[in-house]
Amino acid sequence: MIQLHGPIVALLTPFDASGKIEWQAFKAYLSSLYSWGVRTVIANGTTGEFPSMTINERRQVVEFVRENFAGTIINNVSGTCVGDVRKLIAGTKDCADCILLLPPYYYSACRDEGLSRFFIDTLSGATLPAMLYHFPQHTGNHLGIDLVTKLFDQGLSIVGIKDSSGDIDNAQLYQSNFPECAVFLGNDAKVFEALQKGLSGSVTGAANPMPELLIAMQTEYRLSASKAQSMQHCLDVWNRFRNASGYFEIPLVKAAMGARIDSFPVHVRPPLTPVPVEELDRVRKAVCNCLNDFRLLN
Repeated sequence: MIQLHGPIVALLTPFDASGKIEWQAFKAYLSSLYSWGVRTVIANGTTGEFPSMTINERRQVVEFVRENFAGTIINNVSGTCVGDVRKLIAGTKDCADCILLLPPYYYSACRDEGLSRFFIDTLSGATLPAMLYHFPQHTGNHLGIDLVTKLFDQGLSIVGIKDSSGDIDNAQLYQSNFPECAVFLGNDAKVFEALQKGLSGSVTGAANPMPELLIAMQTEYRLSASKAQSMQHCLDVWNRFRNASGYFEIPLVKAAMGARIDSFPVHVRPPLTPVPVEELDRVRKAVCNCLNDFRLLN
């Protein structure tokens, strides 16, 4: 059985100006993440712009990540059609260690009966263990305790839950009701609090340019909680900048990666829009300020 450990980095998908996947930049990016200490990643996640990609592209991405990243790979296979999800799962089995699955989206506020049918139909017979992905702001559907209990009762191989609701109390409910399950919080403002509350760790997309900070926070927490809390304050420099920037998170993070990787592509696919060129230096300076504060602690 796979053992999931945090922090987990949700990968960006680099595109060129025409919208094609920029494989050379992708390879350099994966190499950089590994050199910075990242050992677990999510391919084709929200940060990777999966809703804007074809099924074939998503297969190519996870295959490429497998070839170029030596750590643990979680592949997001989310979709609204059971058949499409099963195709993505089939294409994942030799490339990833675990799959990640949202409830279906577009049809919101669905009954647990319908949601459980979706998960059972997609995950039954899957050869890889699964993480459930709770993101009600985007799906309009809540993964409640009763629903998750029913999925466990069906014998599905569920090893983790990624809770991106922002509600740490909800993540704690998962942890207390499903102690055999690794629970990760998707909220960079609450990385330290997640450790305090006994969660398995964090999943981050926004901290792609500075994953060392989250790695050090999780390591240091066992030795010095006060130092880990100081690291949260460093990360909050970036969190405050993001919240005040007025830009959507994915293009902002792509712009920020240029502070660490020369010529990292800033392009995004519609309906997202890139950060304006005249703003790039300001974004990257914010990353550098955050990293400088972090280095002063070490």
